[in-house]
Amino acid sequence: MSASAALPTGVEKLLLVREIEEYLIREVALLDQADLAAWRELFSDDGHYWAPARPEQASPHDEISLFFDDRSIMAARVARLNQPRGHGAPLARTNHMVSNVLLEGVDPASGDLAVSARFTMVEYRLETEPRLFSGSYQYRLRRADGSFKIAMKKAVLVNCDGAFYPLILPF
Repeated sequence: MSASAALPTGVEKLLLVREIEEYLIREVALLDQADLAAWRELFSDDGHYWAPARPEQASPHDEISLFFDDRSIMAARVARLNQPRGHGAPLARTNHMVSNVLLEGVDPASGDLAVSARFTMVEYRLETEPRLFSGSYQYRLRRADGSFKIAMKKAVLVNCDGAFYPLILPF
C-alpha cells in the first residue's frame, strides 16, 4: 500500500477515519455479542483473518500461524461453536476495545484502504481465569454497499509467541 496514493485530506480524511472507527467498533461488538455469523459477513468473499505466531512474521504461507482463516474456515468455526454444548457452559464472554485507528494508505489499483488500530480484549470463561489479549490490528478495507468489507484482518498479539489455552472466540 502506498501511503500517498489518493489519501483524502482535511475534513474528508477526518470523516473517513471516523467512519472507519465506527465500523471497527461495530465489528468487535459482534464478537462480544458472539454473533459470529454476522461478524463473518463483514468479510469480503476473498477475505482472510490472520494471527501470526511471531511479531515479525511476514506471511501466513511460509510458517505456522495462530490461525489463518478464510470465509470457509470461518463458516466451519461458526457451525462448530453453534452446536449444543453438552456440559452447559456458555461460550466465553469477551469485551473488546479498539483504538488508535490510523488510515495508513490507499491501494491505487484496488482502492482498498490500509488501516491500523490497537486492541485489547478481555475473555472470561467459567473453567479458566480471565485472560487479557492486546496488540495491533492491520486491515485492508474495501468499499461495498455504502460501508466496508474486510479484505484482510491481521491481529498481532503482544505475546503471540507465547503459549495459549485454546481460543474460543477471535480476538
